[in-house]
Amino acid sequence: QRLLDWTARPSQLILPGLLGPRHPIVKWMYRPVLNPLDRDLYELITARKAEEGHEDREDMLSMLLATRDEDGEPMSDQEIRDELVTLIVAGHETTATALAWSFERLVHTPEGTERLHEEALTDEATYTEMVARETLRLRPVLDFVVRRVNQEIEIGGYRYLPGDVISPAIYLVHRRSDVYPDPLEFRPERWTDQKPGTYTWIPFGGGVRRCIGASFALSEMEIVMKAVARAGILESTGPPEESVQRFITSSPKRGGALRYAI
Repeated sequence: QRLLDWTARPSQLILPGLLGPRHPIVKWMYRPVLNPLDRDLYELITARKAEEGHEDREDMLSMLLATRDEDGEPMSDQEIRDELVTLIVAGHETTATALAWSFERLVHTPEGTERLHEEALTDEATYTEMVARETLRLRPVLDFVVRRVNQEIEIGGYRYLPGDVISPAIYLVHRRSDVYPDPLEFRPERWTDQKPGTYTWIPFGGGVRRCIGASFALSEMEIVMKAVARAGILESTGPPEESVQRFITSSPKRGGALRYAI
């Protein structure tokens, strides 16, 4: 959490962007927030190795410890640490941010939380799915996706050559009025008779190359939303929240704080 809060400061992204993440100055900048994280993760790895029967467990850390390469060698502690950090940032933080936006947008939608609560008491998930889709359209966790050109291509009158890097703007694609009428409105119902377009709904990247965890993330969102909504009707604790950049993600500025209506 400290690392993510630290990277939310715009000033902390300037040098890494200019010098690259492996530059000695950048590494020195990140040490104060990375050291506590590394210490905790390495302690966790060491403790898990010492546990009897960890080979038979099915949690991610145990599976990483049991992984072997083609020569039968296990992953190093640093390799496991890197995989865990990737899971925390790309697998947990992104979905948690999407959930925060889901609830934040819904409490400012007339009868939105009431409808979610009523559905959560049943086995249905239609409205929950529409809320997840609309959240990721209007408040995508990432603002852009990066693609490297493999063969010469022309897009919008511009020619790109192999090796060029292009970054489709997810944020802008999702706000095209010719695709989404009233694009700035949060309207889960727009998905009643509309399926996500391969090239027009791209929170996980477009085309055939998209986030490998897309289906899992959507399932997580639906399960958590139903569990939270089942406990009661949510209400806002303040005005609609602005977006703030936290490293590469766009999050609610006040953290998406909500409460249950009494």
